[in-house]
Amino acid sequence: MNVQYRMNSDISANELIKVFNSVGWNKDEKVILKAFKNSCYVLAYIEDDLVGFARAISDGYFYTGIYDVIVDPRFQGRGIAKTMMGKLTDRFKGTYFFLTYTDGNRQFYEKCGFQQNDQSMWIPK
Repeated sequence: MNVQYRMNSDISANELIKVFNSVGWNKDEKVILKAFKNSCYVLAYIEDDLVGFARAISDGYFYTGIYDVIVDPRFQGRGIAKTMMGKLTDRFKGTYFFLTYTDGNRQFYEKCGFQQNDQSMWIPK
C-alpha cells in the first residue's frame, strides 16, 4: 500500500464529504472547502482516492489547534493518521498544540505525544 501525502493541495468538497461520511460525521458541503482553505491540512491518498486528512489552525508562533483527523475505516490501523499528525506537528514545531477528541481516540493522541489537560474549556456550538 503506497500512501501519498499532500499538504494544502487542491481538494473537492465531494472528496472531503466522502471521508467524513465514512466515519459517520456530517459536514456541510457548502462550507467545508472554506474551512479547509482557512487551515493547514494534510491529505492522504491511496492511488487517486482520498482516504484521510488532518488539519490545523495556527498563529505559527504560540498556538496550534488540530482538527478533523480522519481516516476511512477501511484504511485505519496502518499509520496514516499518525503520519498526518507528525506532518502537522513538524510544520508547527515549537507551538503549543491542543485538540479535542471523540470517544475512543484518547490513546491514539497519547501515542502522538498529547497529554490530558484539565485546564482547558470550550463553548459548545
